[in-house]
Amino acid sequence: MRLFFGLQPDSESALAIAAWRDRQLPLIGRPVPEANLHITLAFLGDVSAHRLERLDQAVGQFVAQKRPPGEVLTLNQLGYWPRPGICWLGPQAWSDSLAGLARSLSRLGTAQGSKGDRGKYRPHITLLRGCDSPPPAAASEPLFKLSFDHFNLYQSHQGRTGVTYQVLESWPLG
Repeated sequence: MRLFFGLQPDSESALAIAAWRDRQLPLIGRPVPEANLHITLAFLGDVSAHRLERLDQAVGQFVAQKRPPGEVLTLNQLGYWPRPGICWLGPQAWSDSLAGLARSLSRLGTAQGSKGDRGKYRPHITLLRGCDSPPPAAASEPLFKLSFDHFNLYQSHQGRTGVTYQVLESWPLG
């Protein structure tokens, strides 16, 4: 199973972000469906079913002991990563607790055999994939304030119509 931990914007925020993207950005790539908008905390990659149960227990224990705080993020920066061809929306700043949560979840996943994340954590929502060039400046700057009171474990499914994400488990924040 291909898994990742993430934060899911509420449906109203996801709709507003997708509408802003569709109005402000030219079609320089494939738009990520509104239902797939999320902020990845830790990408785990392929995890076997028998390790999934142990991962679920380990995350439950972590949350019970640490009780990670709720998060509020102001998404106000548009970015572009040329190597994967991604146009993204993210915050200019984020809390140390969010970065710590991402590191902890990555470590818990690695302990269960996942490949783990590489590099420094950068919260973002992927808006467009397959971009050959950076997007031009938007006519209006993005400004979305999102609150999160839980995080999810997702399974990624590749189908004929594209990728869909299924929430397997959720844990509280705050």
